[in-house]
Amino acid sequence: MPMPLSFHRDHSSKLWRRQIENRRRQSADDTAWAAHQIGRIVREHQEARSQSIKEEDLLRAAGALSLLGVDLSPYVGKGYDCPRSRFHFAGLPEYPCPVEIKKRSSGFRYQVARYADLPRVVILCVEHDMVNPPDHVDIIELLA
Repeated sequence: MPMPLSFHRDHSSKLWRRQIENRRRQSADDTAWAAHQIGRIVREHQEARSQSIKEEDLLRAAGALSLLGVDLSPYVGKGYDCPRSRFHFAGLPEYPCPVEIKKRSSGFRYQVARYADLPRVVILCVEHDMVNPPDHVDIIELLA
């Protein structure tokens, strides 16, 4: 399955589509709340034109993301920002995967160019603008 953990304007994986549909069936109010919380963060970042996303903003989105199936590990800021994050979708076993926090997905180019053998990683960003991400890089775009 290509890009199994990706959710952005150009692609939403089957796992994400199923997860969101299951969450809507369980509680449409909770799903709407999560979308509203994430939307607030995106709008505020677009208005402020800030260059990066800060830990405080990540913490504001963590509850909504957890409700949708993404449990972010502590933010360490070295190596991957949230190295022990976990994904739990639609009754499948939990899947551990590091998460990197970026304002724009293109900010991950440095890691791609510098490290040849990167493990699967998810970039959590406000806006996805990376062209042709490597196969082992999934992207969650909050704007989507």
